Amino acid sequence: MKKSELKYIIKEALEATTMEMIEPIDEIGTFMIVKKPKKGMTMEDMLQEVSIYDSIMKEEIIMASTNKSAARKRAKEALKEYEMQKTTLKREMEEYRMAKKDIEEKKTKAKELINKLR
Repeated sequence: MKKSELKYIIKEALEATTMEMIEPIDEIGTFMIVKKPKKGMTMEDMLQEVSIYDSIMKEEIIMASTNKSAARKRAKEALKEYEMQKTTLKREMEEYRMAKKDIEEKKTKAKELINKLR
């Protein structure tokens, strides 16, 4: 190996090592994200303080803000919306079950009537 090639390899290795040792500069700072509510989540679970170097899934986020009170407000609203949707779904499922039960009862009565008429 030539001396110039060796110098080049050493120089590259030193630059790579130096760059790895430097801490990234964060001029933006931290900010709050509001995650989409899921089963069993509380408002505190939905709020998370992050920086640009943290890995976050865009699909899981409702809002990103530097204002903590605005993030809390949005989390509270989202949780309320989620609970309302859950309540509506429960009510609709109960209505479905009742309708299904009524149909089964009517079907049974109709079969009985048909059997009597034979």
